Amino acid sequence: MIPNRPNVSLKCIEYLLLSIQSNPGRSQRFHLKRWHQYKYNRPDFHKGGHNNGFFTSPTYRDVLWTDVAPQDVEYLSAFGTRVKSKSSQMHLTIRGWNRANEARQKIGLSPLDWGNVELPPAPGAACKIYQTVVQ
Repeated sequence: MIPNRPNVSLKCIEYLLLSIQSNPGRSQRFHLKRWHQYKYNRPDFHKGGHNNGFFTSPTYRDVLWTDVAPQDVEYLSAFGTRVKSKSSQMHLTIRGWNRANEARQKIGLSPLDWGNVELPPAPGAACKIYQTVVQ
């Protein structure tokens, strides 16, 4: 939740960009649960399943954000054995970073520079992973 938020309504995509910018390396469910709390002012009882199409859409995935989690969990599907990650680790691309800064300005916050912000490390990843992986 943004404390004392101004009378500006963020679109879902804008809120997700801000959430990923503020919390890099967190899962898709984490960001969707935060968006649900922001939008409806109550917890998401669907465990982050509402609006998850944003993370699978080719319009946004690997354009605005990308998942850098290691693909190391095997599972059986109708097409044979596949591999997926245990949990996603979402990071913004440079285009996503710029759009997140536009959303920050919309709500009255100053924009963040791409390489000058010291972000907390993602679980199991090095600090500033967004610079090395998604430029």
